[in-house]
Amino acid sequence: MNEKKRRCGITDVLLLVLNLIFFVGIQTVFAPCEARPDGSWMTCHWAGQALIGIAAALLAIAVMHLVIPRTQVKIGLSLAVIPVSVLAFAVPDHLIDLCMMETMHCHTVMEPAVTVLSLLNVLLAAADIYVYQKGENG
Repeated sequence: MNEKKRRCGITDVLLLVLNLIFFVGIQTVFAPCEARPDGSWMTCHWAGQALIGIAAALLAIAVMHLVIPRTQVKIGLSLAVIPVSVLAFAVPDHLIDLCMMETMHCHTVMEPAVTVLSLLNVLLAAADIYVYQKGENG
């Protein structure tokens, strides 16, 4: 079994940076609405909690993608990023409701940020698969 090994390329680093931004961002600037004055949470809080878990999983995949040198494993990890990113895309306002008012932070900041980050993840993972497949065949 003579499997090709590659160190790390630009897509490896970009996946890590993108998912680090996602993980930190969903807990800070992209976070859902604050708690109500009485301490209770609006429904968007639960979307945010789910997204923290999804972002943590994506970050773990990106770290493994960076440190594991085997090309086929990297391709498999990139393939895993795609459905997890689609799940992240689907969580806010599709799988878990957001606030009723469209002007709330969850609608104006969290949902667009998650949409952009999810789409970038899918595109970057697809580019990564292409790069590593081309390297295998070339």
